[in-house]
Amino acid sequence: MDNLMEMGTKELIAEAIRLDSEQKKGRSLLNRYKAELERRGMKVMEDQNTHYVRFFGDSGKASVTDSSRLDILNPDKLKLLIGEGVYKTKIKENVKTDYKVDAKLERALKAVFQEDYTFEQSLDEFLQGMDPAPDRAQRSILAKKLKGDYEKDRAVLIETLKLPEDADLDVELWYIYKIKNAELIRAFLPEEGIDSTMDGIRKCILVDSKTAVTLDYDEEDAG
Repeated sequence: MDNLMEMGTKELIAEAIRLDSEQKKGRSLLNRYKAELERRGMKVMEDQNTHYVRFFGDSGKASVTDSSRLDILNPDKLKLLIGEGVYKTKIKENVKTDYKVDAKLERALKAVFQEDYTFEQSLDEFLQGMDPAPDRAQRSILAKKLKGDYEKDRAVLIETLKLPEDADLDVELWYIYKIKNAELIRAFLPEEGIDSTMDGIRKCILVDSKTAVTLDYDEEDAG
């Protein structure tokens, strides 16, 4: 690098082509590695109902993030379906006709679109059906603290029910996540005709998903 001005033009071209070729091969191989990390990350996120997972290695770590964006296709119809009161208080229309949706309503709408909920039983009914079932005091604590967040809910269950740290709770947490989504949906939508309302909502919104892999390492050590 220090004697570039002394190199001949042909030598400069040859070196530039070599480096460009190496970078293209490196990018192709890196994309393959990232794709495999993404596949493994998606499997973990699907099992745990999370949108973020971190893998650790000897030289650094890799984060896999699954983000989704809600797009309102038919605002007038959505206003009729969820009610003008909810629409006006939970959705802001920007000057350029961009829509900023309240986080809780956004989660409910995404759950409706992705059919990521269950009305089969309430949270209390589900807790009573656990084996062993929590007592009334424990159910009261869990009802207040469980939010449908895998990591936080897992910690709450372990602390409240005095379970071992390595307890297998994936199935329970999966149901809790869907039940909490259903609670949000019921909070925003009228109970009467809720199934047809949700069918209508799916036709006037769109949820796009995107997965990204981020590598975190010390560049000096990696070099």
